[in-house]
Amino acid sequence: MPVRIAQLSDAHLSPRFPRFEGNFDLVAEAVRAARPDLLIATGDLSLDGADEEADLIHAAARHAGIGAEWRALPGNHDIGDEPVLGGRQPVNAERIARWRRVFGDHGWVHDLPGWRLIGLDTQSLTAPEAEAQWAMLEEAVAGAGARRIALFQHKPMTEQRLDDAAVNYWPVLPAPRARLLALFSERRPAFVASGHIHQHRVHRTDGLLQLWAPAIGFIVGDAWQKPLGSKLLGWMEHVLHEDGRAEHHLRLVDGLALHDIGQIPEAYGPLRPLA
Repeated sequence: MPVRIAQLSDAHLSPRFPRFEGNFDLVAEAVRAARPDLLIATGDLSLDGADEEADLIHAAARHAGIGAEWRALPGNHDIGDEPVLGGRQPVNAERIARWRRVFGDHGWVHDLPGWRLIGLDTQSLTAPEAEAQWAMLEEAVAGAGARRIALFQHKPMTEQRLDDAAVNYWPVLPAPRARLLALFSERRPAFVASGHIHQHRVHRTDGLLQLWAPAIGFIVGDAWQKPLGSKLLGWMEHVLHEDGRAEHHLRLVDGLALHDIGQIPEAYGPLRPLA
């Protein structure tokens, strides 16, 4: 029997700021009705878990309340971001420890018939705490056997090409991306499922299939973010067959409010318009 996975991303939940709770309620109802075998949340579950543990606790409870077996990965609003990006919440040991208290591991391996799923914490790939995750990755790839590998992570591997050298807020940074590709060598993942961009996109990048899940909470309007895919809200369903085949479906939900975060400065402050 195939395994059906519901991928939810970028819910941005907080008991202090309930603006995005209604969207999550509708998506949770749709996922519950779909009865997936596994739910994977690919980051930014919380509005500001990087500084507010209550946001992490609330987001964990809301996702667990769907009632499916589930795993989670952190996003920048959950544990911070790579220090080189210069944000106000650099990822550090304290923020990673806070995530672990609420969610457990920030990187993991989950085996299914014919498949090995690797959950990757893309927020801390260059942090001192990252070496344990790199060791986990090496062991996971080496021990996959005949299983196909799928990566689940918050940030996409890249926007355009795998050799892009720009240091950019949106994708995995160039140096850890090169290290990841070298680690996989000729055994590339069957696909990389991510969030973070708040756009839906399915595309092959130098032979690597990238699946961008839409956000649940909000989009980032064109005034503040260039369009690369479709700016809509919803969730993704992945159907994995034991023989290595995979199907990927965008699932839209009626009634979702298409919030534009650029018009909600009370959430994260004013955004800088594109030049």
